[in-house]
Amino acid sequence: MNHNTTFRRLTAYILCAVFLLGNPPSAQAFSVGEEREVGEKLLSIIRKEFTLLDDPDLTEYVTNLGRQTLQLAGPQFFDYHFFIIDNKEFNAFAAPSGLIFFHSGLIDLCDTEGELVSVLAHEIGHAASRHIADRISKSGKLNAATTALMLAGLLLGQGALSQAIVTGSMAGGLTANLKFSREDEEEADRLAYKWMKEEKRDPADMVSMLKKMRRVSRYHRKQVPTYLLTHPEPENRIGYIEDIILQDQQKKIQAQDEFAYQRFKYRVQALSRDTQSILPILENKAEEPGILQSDPMVFFGLSQAYLANRDYQKAEETLQKVIRRFPDRHILKTDLGRIKLEAGETKKALEIFQEINRLDPSGAYNTYYLAKALQQAGEPAQAVLIYENLTERLPTYAKLYQEIGKIRAALGNKALGHYNLALYQYYEGSSLSARYHLDQALKNLSEKDPLFPKAKDLRNKIDRIEKM
Repeated sequence: MNHNTTFRRLTAYILCAVFLLGNPPSAQAFSVGEEREVGEKLLSIIRKEFTLLDDPDLTEYVTNLGRQTLQLAGPQFFDYHFFIIDNKEFNAFAAPSGLIFFHSGLIDLCDTEGELVSVLAHEIGHAASRHIADRISKSGKLNAATTALMLAGLLLGQGALSQAIVTGSMAGGLTANLKFSREDEEEADRLAYKWMKEEKRDPADMVSMLKKMRRVSRYHRKQVPTYLLTHPEPENRIGYIEDIILQDQQKKIQAQDEFAYQRFKYRVQALSRDTQSILPILENKAEEPGILQSDPMVFFGLSQAYLANRDYQKAEETLQKVIRRFPDRHILKTDLGRIKLEAGETKKALEIFQEINRLDPSGAYNTYYLAKALQQAGEPAQAVLIYENLTERLPTYAKLYQEIGKIRAALGNKALGHYNLALYQYYEGSSLSARYHLDQALKNLSEKDPLFPKAKDLRNKIDRIEKM
């Protein structure tokens, strides 16, 4: 969808909601239930207006990073979910009810896993401290729809919010309350610092990331990046974090293995950037003497760019160089299987996925493509069972439900097929199509069927979110 259209629409929604409010009542406590409602509405807006990069390996990687920090943060009010938005802006944000978002543009600027974790831990710090709920409380007792729309304008940026502020001063007053305070920022930073140390990561990565934020801010003087609208004063934050590091008598931290992060970053680039623009850069880099030894993941990035262009032979040739460099990294073999699957070599791909599944049955990425290969090899009954098991590990991964829905319908269970296709459309942001499939599922179910209340509950949830 055209982003200009998206933000014009958000602006109109925000202004309409604000002007209908009149004078908002004084601030009141924002409950966990209300926060959940705002989170559901905000996520529905984002699903409709943006592309989420939710391939299983990307989701698994960033979720595992989040879980490492959450184990240290202790019990939480919500189950956390992590999403990557296909958007070149420098942005990340914690939304109500444990939703954490990263724009692909921010990932592009992270050189190390530690830098990405510093942002992730900072956002979890905001969510765990309920800073978002506190900001919303101070904005007055707004309804979930209005709050979600205003958060969308503030967190997603691109000028929608600024246009609303110019048009209506009340909108500016309300949204100003939604920005994090200096105290919020420092508390989130101190929590992130503590958690990074406990994970045996170098807190200096926090400083290097903040310096990048400062450079981005200076480069975009005319339009402040969205991230810095809600996370102000990187200069001040650099100062006190450097002071903490100087005062902290910590042991020297060992260098982190960057293989997984570099692979993740190149996958994001291949899915979010024009491959014609990055191919010449990577090809030139790959020609540098000794690059295979000093920076072998360049060849992985090159293989992903070739794959995006459907040049399967070159994709495999360059990936094989990385596999020879890292023979024990099973995930690279799954990458090889994915190339063969897309090239139509289903039997060879299936053999690779089955081999890796025997060696490491826990990887969701390989398991997903094993099911996909079985499906293409004419074994849908085996494939669907694997897909269904994966929904526990990747509960918001839309394509899982699409495949389950198609197979279950083809195997004769129309109700279960329509129900899963409804989940697919729901996670893709299409409420209209989700309702259609749920109605079809309910027509084919008796009220005694265990699936009936699930379909009914999802139908009611969609209606409730849409009416907010």
